[in-house]
Amino acid sequence: MNSSEYDPRVTPWRIDDGEFYDLEDRRAQIEFLLRYAVLAPSGHNTQPWSFHITDDGVEVNADFQRCLSVVDPDDRELLMSIGAAITNLRVAAARFGFESSVLYRADADPLALVALRETSSPDADLIRLFPAIKMRHTNRHDFDGRALEPEALGSLCDFIDDHALTIHIVAPHEKTQVAELIEEGDKLQMANGSFRRELADWVRPSDSDQPDGISGDALGIPDPITPAAPWLLRRFDVGAIQSRHDRELAEHAPALLIVHADDDRVSLLRAGETLEHLLLLLTKLSLQYSFLNQAIEVPVLRDQLQLIAGTLHPPQLLLRVGYGRPIERATPRREVGAVVS
Repeated sequence: MNSSEYDPRVTPWRIDDGEFYDLEDRRAQIEFLLRYAVLAPSGHNTQPWSFHITDDGVEVNADFQRCLSVVDPDDRELLMSIGAAITNLRVAAARFGFESSVLYRADADPLALVALRETSSPDADLIRLFPAIKMRHTNRHDFDGRALEPEALGSLCDFIDDHALTIHIVAPHEKTQVAELIEEGDKLQMANGSFRRELADWVRPSDSDQPDGISGDALGIPDPITPAAPWLLRRFDVGAIQSRHDRELAEHAPALLIVHADDDRVSLLRAGETLEHLLLLLTKLSLQYSFLNQAIEVPVLRDQLQLIAGTLHPPQLLLRVGYGRPIERATPRREVGAVVS
């Protein structure tokens, strides 16, 4: 495709599944599957992954030039983003007739090798998640406050039971304390000029043609103001306003979920894979979600959150779940050719 025809907020989601069956070259087939992998979520939409196609499958690596040194100094969220991309790859692989397995590297590069083999009996559970890949979007807007419908709640609880070592649901009596930690995290982060500068570096005008970062409309910023949003973020501490808003989002959410895992890179990659399974399930259930990680990104508050929630492992991500108006425009994505070798 001519680069002038590439719209980073539209083109990546317009994948014609039928094109796969015209591809006879294995490398071209795997590159096609990676078009789904890159639709995974990432912190500030940095898309910190790179892929190398081999005879056995795909080597998965981190692009540390896209790390967030202030908000994610230990690269925990970065590694979970890469794990989410691995899940999308495996789901797409199953849909198109491949069996997949993941070999993790604890102390060497690449981070992981996703082995792909053609099969007549691909994983049916993965295939069922496939339609949700192109529908999944982080929704930072207000939810409508409705309680989760019984069928959706049952499916979510079943998933949590199956992944109890990674997913924890915040109990109703814990919600106020958790919301207070989110509020305090916002205040501390927004008071930090380095944090605001880093965030500003990744905020884009809504009509930008940049293929990464957070579009202003995704943050609820009116279109006429989005070009000035980075300038405003760098110069003004809006913690008092943002903290009240985010506390209300947490308090009014029908469900708050914590992703918890040890801090080593294999555990984080696996946690990211489980996270994306969860997000695809939520999407299938017509539920919306967004992240409220402030209390986890401030070390002292992270410790308090673990005490309140009683998670077995340190908290890594916190998300709210509920019903709301679906996202109309996706956040941008880079072309697959930019991340594949």
